[in-house]
Amino acid sequence: MTDTPSGHTVHSEYLVRKLSNAERNLYGTVKFDVVSRRIRAWACDLDRPPRILDIGCSTSISRDYLADTGLAFDYCGADYEAAFEPDIVLDATRLSEHRDELPWRPDVITLLDVLEHLPGQGPAIEAVMRQCGEVVAPGGLILAVVPQLYRLDRLKLRHLHYPEHHVRMTLKEWSDIVGRAVTIEAVHGIGYLSCLPYLPMLSPWYEEHNRHGRLFHHLRGKTFEWGPLKPMEKGLTRTLGRLPGFRGWCNSSLLVCRAKG
Repeated sequence: MTDTPSGHTVHSEYLVRKLSNAERNLYGTVKFDVVSRRIRAWACDLDRPPRILDIGCSTSISRDYLADTGLAFDYCGADYEAAFEPDIVLDATRLSEHRDELPWRPDVITLLDVLEHLPGQGPAIEAVMRQCGEVVAPGGLILAVVPQLYRLDRLKLRHLHYPEHHVRMTLKEWSDIVGRAVTIEAVHGIGYLSCLPYLPMLSPWYEEHNRHGRLFHHLRGKTFEWGPLKPMEKGLTRTLGRLPGFRGWCNSSLLVCRAKG
């Protein structure tokens, strides 16, 4: 951990640097298309906008993505990196202790590409999800997006090491851990084109700065950011993401959960 000139404690310099400069991309577009559709379907009978608590919000880019889908909502972003200037600075593993700091009881809690960063691994993931079940409003949604073919996580290749991910698991392994804390109602695959740039990582000689790494960065940053791919990716995700055999063979998977009982 380090301190910034403004006095903020930085837990991960890499993530703060990377996410502070994050731009909209193909994966984000399709991820929030799926998330928005889930929230919209759940909230259709509410007489007010759904209240969303976004845990691990970083720069609160989720708010912008969701607004662009036309979804109306109230938003509270929470992150343990104060450098992101979230609405609330909190450690997700101690969520229950911070419930009185929330502006309202959330109808929806999102953890979008967050759980794999928890240093406590399986026990920490289970604890965070259980606390989400305690904090979310009765009948509310807990939406967790977990990596699958993002950096080929589910393949667990020995030559790949992404230190910011403390776990690399298959969809079944994720479901087993999360399912001990909350009820998983549905699973939806996300990203069938946006995972293709990671194919160069299959090479045992892959390194970030060799020709394999340069190919990966070109594919992800240039080739697969071609505008017409966005509607194609949405269509593939809406179709293939529902099918059991495809839900884990994609960039990431959405676990649609509710509190037990």
